[in-house]
Amino acid sequence: MVKDTDKQFIDSVYHDIAELLENKDFVKILNKHFIHQDIYHIKENIYNLDFWINKYFLRAIQKHSINLKSDYSDLALINIFATTRETFFGLLIYLTYLKDEINIKNKEIDTTIFITLYIQDILHIDEHHHKKVIKVIQNIQADFNEIIKHWIQIDDNKDYLKI
Repeated sequence: MVKDTDKQFIDSVYHDIAELLENKDFVKILNKHFIHQDIYHIKENIYNLDFWINKYFLRAIQKHSINLKSDYSDLALINIFATTRETFFGLLIYLTYLKDEINIKNKEIDTTIFITLYIQDILHIDEHHHKKVIKVIQNIQADFNEIIKHWIQIDDNKDYLKI
């Protein structure tokens, strides 16, 4: 991916978002307006786990036929996906922490409420999509549970997770 031409690289990075938008010229517009420095910074991000988890989330939205473009404009969707890019990995870290607390302390914690708050108040996704998006998030958390557990263990300041 890093050795692709700039156009190929942008196509592969933004393909998943473009599939979820109404305007099919999205990637063409990006290719037209990105400068070399923009592409350089994006290439640096492909080495980060949160980048790949976000791509996984976008693919899951499409795979589970969550048709957000029927309810939102492309601009609103880009905002949702940008917010997801910035916040989703943190959500997964916190969900993983909560699940470990449930197992360690034999407590009952309904993470569905927390996920619903995230979907509704952070992403601003309408209620009729909640069930499917909750399922997607729960599946992704389960898929990445082990690696995120290790991520939490190597952090030298675990107190930020305690509320």
